[in-house]
Amino acid sequence: MTVLPYSHLSFIYDFVMNHVNYKRWAKYITQIIDRHGQNIKNIADISCGTGSLDQELTKYGYNIWACDYSLNMVKMLKRKVWAQNNIYYWCADMSKPVFQKKPDAIISLYDSMNYFLNAEQWMQCLKNVYLSLKKEGLFIFDISTFHNSINVFQNFSQREKSNKGSYYRKSRFDRKRAIQTNYFEIKLADLPEYIFCETHQQRILSLAEVIQFINQTDFQHLGCYNGLTFRPGNEYSERVHFVLKK
Repeated sequence: MTVLPYSHLSFIYDFVMNHVNYKRWAKYITQIIDRHGQNIKNIADISCGTGSLDQELTKYGYNIWACDYSLNMVKMLKRKVWAQNNIYYWCADMSKPVFQKKPDAIISLYDSMNYFLNAEQWMQCLKNVYLSLKKEGLFIFDISTFHNSINVFQNFSQREKSNKGSYYRKSRFDRKRAIQTNYFEIKLADLPEYIFCETHQQRILSLAEVIQFINQTDFQHLGCYNGLTFRPGNEYSERVHFVLKK
């Protein structure tokens, strides 16, 4: 059965992502905020997934406003954080975030921005994030690079199984179109008679292309960092974090 991206992967997403050290990611985000931010208290995560990173960020005293395009991902988050009073969550398009009041910082991590397949989507997101932020507010996001797609995901496949279900993943990278495709076949323990098929596509951009988008906004570009470090990012990085300031 062909289904929308993250509609069924959401049920086993935490298992699929169990290799990610969210404690380390949260610490890195706080280090970026300490280096570049001022009076950051309310952070909006516009591609929150199931909220694992957001739970770690609350341990540093931040209030988290979390949204995601996938309703099922938000439902998984709700199951995890329903008793926490410092995480607020809803379903929303990350390119058009809407808040009741302006956050001090906005984040979009783990290559969520790569899901924008054209320049119009990038510019819409950047301009709307700028309008949504408080003055002096930060926008922190990352991208997956050509180096990562070519050297890790060019022809990558993986199978894993847990008590909630299993998945088969096949990845390929079209260098001519700069499109990374991740195809999933998902079996859920509660629905063993079905195989759910999801196809995820991401546009892989050069750093120069991302910087060109940033330069078309009123953001101040503060940093471009390699992975979870403060070393300058480059085309040989697997992941690059950008830090912008309103």
